[in-house]
Amino acid sequence: MIINQQKKETAQPPPVELVKEGAEAMWNLLTKAAEIAAKAGLAPDAFTAAAWQSYLTASPELAEQLAEKQFQAALEELRNSGRMAKA
Repeated sequence: MIINQQKKETAQPPPVELVKEGAEAMWNLLTKAAEIAAKAGLAPDAFTAAAWQSYLTASPELAEQLAEKQFQAALEELRNSGRMAKA
């Protein structure tokens, strides 16, 4: 979604898949949050990071799965670099 600030165009409608899944309210809230962030001058990376963190907060199981994968990858890196014995 891109908002052209020169022409003040509004965001495009949500993709059909989102509407089919009943996520139109989510799309509208996310669009509003993006507008607020842009008007406040928030960097796109900061907005994306905040949205991702909010999603992980709302999905603790996913956050736990990702943390476990990150931990396993760190262990594998230690093993491959010879800083940890392989079992």
